[in-house]
Amino acid sequence: MATSGSYNYNATGNDVITESLGLVGFYSPGESLDNTEVADSLRTLNFMLKANQQKWGIWLNKELSLIMQNDTIAYNIGPSGDHCSQNMVKTELSADAASAATSITIDAVTGMSDTFDRDAIYEAATPTAAGSITLSGTLVSSGIATLSSNRKILVYSDADDSGITFTITGQNTLGNAVTEVLTGPNTTTVYSASEYRTISSIAVSGAGTGNIEIGQVGDHIGIELDSGAMQWTNIGNALSTTTTLIAALTGAAATDNHVYVYTKKTERPNVILEARLHRSDDLERPIEIVGRTTYQRLSDKTTEAPINQVWYDKQLTNGILTVWPEPNSVKDWIKFTARIPIQDADSTSDNIEVAQEFFEAVSWQLAVRLFPKYNKGAIPDPKFIALADRFLADAIITDADNDSVFLNPARHR
Repeated sequence: MATSGSYNYNATGNDVITESLGLVGFYSPGESLDNTEVADSLRTLNFMLKANQQKWGIWLNKELSLIMQNDTIAYNIGPSGDHCSQNMVKTELSADAASAATSITIDAVTGMSDTFDRDAIYEAATPTAAGSITLSGTLVSSGIATLSSNRKILVYSDADDSGITFTITGQNTLGNAVTEVLTGPNTTTVYSASEYRTISSIAVSGAGTGNIEIGQVGDHIGIELDSGAMQWTNIGNALSTTTTLIAALTGAAATDNHVYVYTKKTERPNVILEARLHRSDDLERPIEIVGRTTYQRLSDKTTEAPINQVWYDKQLTNGILTVWPEPNSVKDWIKFTARIPIQDADSTSDNIEVAQEFFEAVSWQLAVRLFPKYNKGAIPDPKFIALADRFLADAIITDADNDSVFLNPARHR
């Protein structure tokens, strides 16, 4: 018997919508769906998945690391927040670094990603006239450059191009429009002031002089200064133990001071399940997660000591993690498990981010929600709803945790 040998079947938004409208009786095989109907159904699909991801257990559990900062008790956790990431790598300085240094030497680059790319947005060329330049390079697709994460871009020239300007237009990780005008470099590299997730256009004010390259800076990097503060910037060269910084150190940093590197900030967690303090000796101890009232009742909020309690307020764009006591060392950091929202289905060609066991259940649940829209307000038969709920219950059971359950008998007086 011949089999496929593959296990990676995925369902797109279009697959789910087509299946659901077929169950509703609005679609028959071979027919074409109107774009308006598809867009309407996709919106309902996103509403449904986002509203029920906690109830159905289709969130993503991720291990995150949050780096501390002296004299700071509240941290923004999310795509435009503080330095919290899934793939944080810690190393140490292997040599002293003086204040104003623009490079450091670190012990190792193991586990780090090499995302620095000097010409990933515009490969070496000399613009011949004012106007928009054609974006090219490894990060560009269909005229849009998508960076590895929200970060600054760089412009390099091998000649004096300080007489022209570059107007950069794009969006940040929140989808907000970002535009700035950057003065050209003179046989060196200049960096944008703003951070971008995508670049849609770059226009020059005049003809260039030398070969110009435009790309993205490397990963985010944090260096422990001798003052006890953490300074954050970006890597400015290909991955190496000799690391260029795009911003000079604002203070001295001694050998063995901690260095943290990561590519992308986390999405905003829905829930924090558990937390630990990762100490400088690489041992960990649990941190208690408390509610708003318990935190507010804690004494002196500015007492400095190892963290033992946190309170998480979900908010909208970035959640806020408030710690107690105030951290007394940036050599300690918090590691925690969080429930991260599933990704949006922005188009019908996107895969829905749920396990294969949920494909049928999601299609039937969507059909229940689409039925009134496409059957003139009629409510589906109770047997139909019961079958949809049965498929959902069967899917949820496949994702049950193996943790022990403890029952404590009630004591009545």
